[in-house]
Amino acid sequence: MGKINPARVFLGGIVGGIVINILAPLMHDVLLKNEHAAAMAALNKTMPAGGSTIAVWVIYGFVWAIAAVWLYAAIRPRFGPGAMTAVRAALAAWFFGSFLMGIAMWNLTLMPLSPLELVLELIASILAVLAGAAVYKEAA
Repeated sequence: MGKINPARVFLGGIVGGIVINILAPLMHDVLLKNEHAAAMAALNKTMPAGGSTIAVWVIYGFVWAIAAVWLYAAIRPRFGPGAMTAVRAALAAWFFGSFLMGIAMWNLTLMPLSPLELVLELIASILAVLAGAAVYKEAA
């Protein structure tokens, strides 16, 4: 059993981050735009916009992807290398990052629970972790 390769975790996270940072704006700014605007209007707020908001989300996407690829590397010895292990890591990252946050926001009555958003985020998570895991290799 090899050791986790931090350089490859970082590289895989950058690749996965690129994927998530391409898909997230398509999901949130195109497919879910009206749903988000209605939820914010119900709170008497508008969606924040601008360079600093975008920068935070881009950084968030890269940090999330690095953590998800690290999770892939961590579970790889138990489940073996490959796509199914990457999907397992993506499911865990999605569950803790998107699903539970969606439940919390719904429970606090801040946002409605959106099955469409959860499914889209799951698909994006799987694609990002598959891309990141594809470049990961164990340390020698």
